[in-house]
Amino acid sequence: MSRAGSARGRYSKFAGCGSCGNSALKMGKPFLVGLTAALAVSMLFVMTFAVVFVVMKSIVTSAVIPLSVVALMLGCFAGGWVCGSISRSRGLLYGLVIGLTVFVGAWVIGIAMGEDTFSLTVALKLVLLLLAGGCGGWIGSHRGKTSRRR
Repeated sequence: MSRAGSARGRYSKFAGCGSCGNSALKMGKPFLVGLTAALAVSMLFVMTFAVVFVVMKSIVTSAVIPLSVVALMLGCFAGGWVCGSISRSRGLLYGLVIGLTVFVGAWVIGIAMGEDTFSLTVALKLVLLLLAGGCGGWIGSHRGKTSRRR
């Protein structure tokens, strides 16, 4: 029997995706790439804000926390966008998971540094990061889906 006609052929549904159990791998790759993008973009903006503060030679302490939240939001948006464009489906869900993961990481680091465990600002940060990640994921998954009628 030829390979194309066998149960493990090239076009078989058992060829290595979908119902074979690799769905976790298919879901994990966009998440890991998106999370890496989110962290990289967040760090890029944090470093940019730090350079701006050094050049200005004055640090307005009331602006540090909002700018860090903005950096995390931009990172979550970028991570959600990357994750949504890789997966091409479920972008909103992927973006929300990216936002939640970044929030949990920032929350754990904040608790380790002596911040409040949960307050109104922490809840606001959660909502903003979920919103940014979800929007990025939704936009990323709908990128290029224009209706082309001929």
